[in-house]
Amino acid sequence: GTPPAASCAMAREGDCEWVVERCKACLTSSNRHGAKAWILTARSLFPDNFAVQYEAFSLHLCCEELKEAAKALADLCSKFPREPQLRSYISGLVAEVVRSRGVQDLAGTAERNKEDELKKALFDLLPGETQKSILQRAADESSDTLQRCRILLVTLRLFPDTATTIGLDLYDVLGQQPTGEYPVVADNPYRELLVNEVIPLLSGSREICIEHPITRTSGQSVVLKTSHLCQWLESSASYYTAVTAQGLLHNRAHRSAGRRGWEQLHQLLMLTAEKCGWREILLAKQIGPHLPAKIRWLGLEKISGYNSHLQTFEAPRNVAIACFYIAVFLFFEMAWEYCSEMLYPTGGGERSASLTATKPSWVLIEERFAKSQTDEKSAKRRKVDEHQAFLNIHTGSRGLDQRLVECFLAAIDCWDFLQSNSTYRGEFSRLCQQWGAFEWAWLSSFRADMAVYKGDHSLAVQILQHEWQRFKEEHKSKPESLRFILQMVNCSSLLGDVKSSCQFASDVIGLIPDPGTKKQASPSPSQSPTPNPNAARQLRLLSCTMDEVLPYCIRVIIRALKVKCCTALKPKYV
Repeated sequence: GTPPAASCAMAREGDCEWVVERCKACLTSSNRHGAKAWILTARSLFPDNFAVQYEAFSLHLCCEELKEAAKALADLCSKFPREPQLRSYISGLVAEVVRSRGVQDLAGTAERNKEDELKKALFDLLPGETQKSILQRAADESSDTLQRCRILLVTLRLFPDTATTIGLDLYDVLGQQPTGEYPVVADNPYRELLVNEVIPLLSGSREICIEHPITRTSGQSVVLKTSHLCQWLESSASYYTAVTAQGLLHNRAHRSAGRRGWEQLHQLLMLTAEKCGWREILLAKQIGPHLPAKIRWLGLEKISGYNSHLQTFEAPRNVAIACFYIAVFLFFEMAWEYCSEMLYPTGGGERSASLTATKPSWVLIEERFAKSQTDEKSAKRRKVDEHQAFLNIHTGSRGLDQRLVECFLAAIDCWDFLQSNSTYRGEFSRLCQQWGAFEWAWLSSFRADMAVYKGDHSLAVQILQHEWQRFKEEHKSKPESLRFILQMVNCSSLLGDVKSSCQFASDVIGLIPDPGTKKQASPSPSQSPTPNPNAARQLRLLSCTMDEVLPYCIRVIIRALKVKCCTALKPKYV
């Protein structure tokens, strides 16, 4: 027969089931008081029976007695952590906690219901140690790396003291994820979590201190240095710059979103400055992201002691490191601001930055004006800085303002600052190579404009030819190519290459679409630029519309014909 001990156990199991059924029957008949009486009796009689204890928890939850439910759940987690029914509930609870804490939902983006709200409230009432235990166990059991990282991120948010353990582990995991499957940086969820969430939390954590030993989860003792925080800065800058540019090109974000990225980068710089003791940076009031470009550049000059005329400066090591990152961030931000207006005035991406867009794009060119003999003799008698340029921009009806010029000039100043010594030059080159910055079409356009501004038309031609070749290889549409060829017309003409300037001008005329094919919001035709007698060179922004492009190309062709005719008529021997 059945052994007495086994028979007794079976009897007790049967009693448990009978009490649970009685409790459920009372709930079915809306007799909550009766159900509570039965379940309280069962809990005291069968403290080690999971079914009874879980039913008690479910009853409290059903009656929305959250404090009692939280206490019961904490007991269940400590006594029965491996029960499948409990683990299933905990899985749903953790998913809701992750979603409610602002991290992307693990199971989609379904609307939240009353049950989800109860789960969130229930979790908030659990003891801290139980919360941490639930989250860490869920992370350990997760087979999906991204899901595990999201759970650990919530743990880090709720328990800031885990920055040196969970926080640094999370940084390592996210930083080591392959990026090949995400050609568009904005689509990479690992990078998004790393830069938008983990790095700011670590940089602002009181647990993270440089030059002090830190014990990792593995038990290893490490010492964080300034270089580690600089690496965090560089990772964030790489992400924000790429996301801003790709958002512009692929219509994934508005300019306001791009500016938020620059603001977040500035906030991270301030957190890093506080950690590293860069007192001069913390006290600086002229480098904030909301200030005009010119003010911010002057602020950088003041902090660094940079002499823009001599292009040299001497500063303590900490100040030099901080100023390097300020200059890098300011350069990319100002260059982006300038190019976003020049290339993509509608903010609608690369394909709308053409003559068929709602607003036309712009191109920087240098004008040549005929000089009288008196002006030529005066020019010979005085020494003029050949890089002094006058940007002729009409505001108002043309849709551009002086802010665009200030962004352009501030970016050039930052570029010169970053080229002012071998250390800066090498570090900036390293960053650009790591980020692939020199392959960004918008940055190449800026570099070409900068070369035109500095009067280095040969360099501008090299940059433009490289981009033009890439455009042909990528089969870009004709309107997208117009801006490059138009600037090639200008540079070839200035270099005295009559044949190339005429050929490119003919190509540009062939690229201008029929104005009747699509109505575009063209700016009012600009008046002929007036030369500035105080400037050695005259620069202007030309709107990529038929009203401005066609007359300019005709002037270039006529000027080339005049040169050709004069050369042919000139005696061989003078």
